[in-house]
Amino acid sequence: MTTETKSLPLELDVYDFILDGMAASNSNASGFLRQQLRMPTAPKPTTTAPTNAALDAVIASERFRYARGVVGKFLVLLSWLHEQHKSSFGVVENIRGRGRLYFAKSPEPLNNSGRSVNPKKIPGSDFWVITTSPTPLKQETLGNVMKAFDYSAAEIAKAKAAIDQ
Repeated sequence: MTTETKSLPLELDVYDFILDGMAASNSNASGFLRQQLRMPTAPKPTTTAPTNAALDAVIASERFRYARGVVGKFLVLLSWLHEQHKSSFGVVENIRGRGRLYFAKSPEPLNNSGRSVNPKKIPGSDFWVITTSPTPLKQETLGNVMKAFDYSAAEIAKAKAAIDQ
């Protein structure tokens, strides 16, 4: 299975339907669409998510513990996820709100997608992320990134809880 991503222009109601379906089925866009179109499920990627111990290690690290606030911890976890999934990290550019981008390769598209988004560079990567969203939205965004890389629900819950402590 290839992890290549492509863009398709969609009407807003179709886009909203897909987002709602993804949330209800707890799957990514491809999984939801495969289910709706009754396509065979795709084989699991050959690369697996790092173990729960790896997530525990990053949460226990000094880098994470001394990060400044929710934004700092959010960036540390995104940086770690980038380290774990460098070749396929570009899928994060597909994670977005209704009219707002959450990730981009430069701050300009993020600034152009909304007011006061305060983009920050994800350390160690070529990607930027918006940082002015409320904590629950940062947690949701982090969870969506982790879902894209097949982390378990327990690992996602642990990471989401960790950025708000």
